[in-house]
Amino acid sequence: MELTKGIESLLVGHVVYTYTDRSKYIEHATSYVAEGLDKNHIILYVDQPTSFAAVKENLRNAGYTEEQMDHIYFVDTDMAYETHDNFNAEAVLKNLNNFFDPHIIEGNVLRGWGLVTWRPQNIKTLIPSVALHEQNFDDFFSRVANITKNYINVCAYDSLSLSGSLLTELLQTHEYHMTDTNFLPSHLYKKQPVPFIGISTQLQLENELRSHDTRRDKLDITGKLASIIAHELRSTLTVVQGRLQLFDLTSGGQNEASQVHLDEIKKGLKEIEQTASEFLSLAESHVEDQKTINITTLIEQLKAQMESDMEMKAIDIHMDSGHNEMLIFGDALKIRQVFINLIKNAIEAMETGTIILRVKDDLDHVTIDVSDNGPGIPDEILRQIGDPFMSSKEDGTGLGLLISEKIVREHNGSLLLQTQIGKGTTFTIHLPKLEQE
Repeated sequence: MELTKGIESLLVGHVVYTYTDRSKYIEHATSYVAEGLDKNHIILYVDQPTSFAAVKENLRNAGYTEEQMDHIYFVDTDMAYETHDNFNAEAVLKNLNNFFDPHIIEGNVLRGWGLVTWRPQNIKTLIPSVALHEQNFDDFFSRVANITKNYINVCAYDSLSLSGSLLTELLQTHEYHMTDTNFLPSHLYKKQPVPFIGISTQLQLENELRSHDTRRDKLDITGKLASIIAHELRSTLTVVQGRLQLFDLTSGGQNEASQVHLDEIKKGLKEIEQTASEFLSLAESHVEDQKTINITTLIEQLKAQMESDMEMKAIDIHMDSGHNEMLIFGDALKIRQVFINLIKNAIEAMETGTIILRVKDDLDHVTIDVSDNGPGIPDEILRQIGDPFMSSKEDGTGLGLLISEKIVREHNGSLLLQTQIGKGTTFTIHLPKLEQE
């Protein structure tokens, strides 16, 4: 049961296995699991039940006991990759995190084997989804390597199901490529130095950098412009509000119609003042009063506050967290502002529905999802979302998301968006965990 030469010498390795011979596949899988049992590794084995039964039979024949095999964590590949639905890279990553997180914290050695499967679907949607899945895995195991210094993960694919484009994507996200008879470093792996880069790849990289620089310049210009506008608005507002107050005091009693108009003027001035505050928020530095924050407690308090503010709405807010204490370091008022903006966006997107706030432990980061089951964001709006002064609401300034992105970035975090028409939208925030002695 000797596995293809090379794999067991790895301390750290992300391997793609493209097989054609099922008997060789079972032989390699058996050897891989047996090595893990011998070394007391944490083994996650994702495969079809028939293949797992064949592997277990081989292990029995090799002298392994039922008690030893009970230490193998088996998951049916159809459940792991949700083959009843389109390939969902984020769901697969979440399941991986949920399984491995406790073992990573304990410093155990991880050993994964996964037969990747999917339901028949359009290759144009499948390839980006699988590519994202493997990029997620590669990033995940890169973080694992910084903690445990020891893991091996094999992602197995039936060669007959792979297109040339998909195989290229797989070789770019795995350090090693294994077949039924060979084991070699992947010459396309993106994290390895590439001496000669293709022209199309070079152009793509240049466009990405140009786009990043353009967006950064836009934000800088917008911040400066916002500061000027905010100060001009506030100066004028101060004068108008003072004169309005003086008029209120000197004009005596107002008839009902006049009082209605006066109240409308005051309301309009208050809205202008709020807009000026938003402009100023975009221009100001956001990381000021920094301290230790329990993000779980902050989200719980915010949930209670938002529920009391929307009693008349047919929208429920739920919180999902398996951790009572998740610590970050930052400006609590500004972090609250981010989640208020995102939750308000979700509320405004729905007439009725559910908002879910998920707090997750992601190794050296805290991950918070703000999800709604609203209508989703159409492509024409999605392409412009986050641009200065772009809003899908008639009376919106479009600054809420910009401000949130700026705050998160200045806390060394990231803000990501996923949306699907008819199913809803999720904003995902990653923030660095507080480093503790």
